[in-house]
Amino acid sequence: MSVANFINRSHQDKEGWKYTDLEALLKTAPASIAMNNNIADTGDHPRFVFVNGVFQSKQSRFGAVPSCILMGDLATGYNLVLGEHTCLVTQPIEFVFTADENAPNEINIKLTIEVGANGRLTLLENHLASPTITVLETEIILHASAKFVHGKIIHSGGTHLARSTAQVARGGYYNNFTLIRGTHLTRNEIDVVLQGEEAQAALNGTMLLRGTEHADTTTRITHAAPHCASRQIYKTVLDGKSRGVFQGKIIVAKDAQKTDGYQLSRALLLSDQAEMDAKPELEIYADDVKCSHGSTIGDLDEQAIFYLRSRGLNEAQARALLIEAFVAEMLEEIQIEAWRDIFRAEIERWAQ
Repeated sequence: MSVANFINRSHQDKEGWKYTDLEALLKTAPASIAMNNNIADTGDHPRFVFVNGVFQSKQSRFGAVPSCILMGDLATGYNLVLGEHTCLVTQPIEFVFTADENAPNEINIKLTIEVGANGRLTLLENHLASPTITVLETEIILHASAKFVHGKIIHSGGTHLARSTAQVARGGYYNNFTLIRGTHLTRNEIDVVLQGEEAQAALNGTMLLRGTEHADTTTRITHAAPHCASRQIYKTVLDGKSRGVFQGKIIVAKDAQKTDGYQLSRALLLSDQAEMDAKPELEIYADDVKCSHGSTIGDLDEQAIFYLRSRGLNEAQARALLIEAFVAEMLEEIQIEAWRDIFRAEIERWAQ
C-alpha cells in the first residue's frame, strides 16, 4: 500500500473520508520537521530497529528471542510469525521505526504478524519523529485461543497513514492501544473480524493534538460468529486549531447471536478553534445482542480549575492536572506496567 492507494480509497469511499481531506492535508505539510534519531532505551526487552523502513539487525537487541521470528525485507514485506517459537517469546517485543538524513519522501512498510494456536505475543510499535510520509500496512492473524497485546505510539511529526487488519479465530483475543501525539497528519485504520466463537477484541486509544495537527482514528469490528465480545474506548484532547476524528463501527452478522459490543468516544476541547468529529455506528443483523455506543465532547470544568487554584496551583498547573486526569483512565486499559509508565510520561509531557 502507498499514499496513492490511500488517495484512491478516499475517492472511492467519500463517506469514510468525509472528515479527512487527504490530498488537501498532504499539500499543507510543514516545510521542516526535526528528526528524532535518539532511540531512548526503555528496558532490557527485545528490540527490533527499523531505519527508513529497513530492519537493522546490528542496532537491534534480541535477548532470548530467536532472530528468525522476523523474516523478509522492505521490498517484500516483513513477517513476524510465532509458531514453534511461541514458548521462547515471553517478554514484550518493541519495534522502533525511525529515519535518518537519507530517508525518502515516502516509506512503505508491509508487516504480517501471525500468532499460532494458544500463542502469546506482546508488541509495542514506537514511531519516532521524522519528516517522511510513512505508510504502514499490517495484517494480523490470530489462530485459536491466541492472544496478541498490541501497543502503538505515533509521534512521527510528519504524516503517518496506517491500516491494520486482524482476523481473530475461536477464543482468540486482540488488544490494541494507540497513542497519537505530535504528528502533522495521521490516519489510523483498524479493521478487526471476530471469526470464531468467543473471540474478543479491545481497541483503546488517545489522541493529543495541538496547533494545526490532524488525527483520524477509524475502526471497524465485525462480529462474524456467536458469543463474541468487543470494547472500544477512545479519548481525544485538542488545542489550537487542531482537528480530531473518530469513526467507529460495530457490525454484527446475522448468525452472530449473543454478541456483546461497546463503543465510546470522549473529547476534551481546550480551544474554541479546535474541532472534533465523532461518528459511532452500529450495524446489527442479529436479534439477540447487547450493543451500545456513545460520544461526548466538552471543555475543562471551570469550577474544577477554580478549586485547584484555590489550593495553590496556578492556572497552567490546574489545567495540566485536569488533562492528565481525563486521559489517565485510559492507562488502566494498558495491561503492562512498564508500558503504562511509558504512555503516562508521553501524556504528561504533552499536558505540560
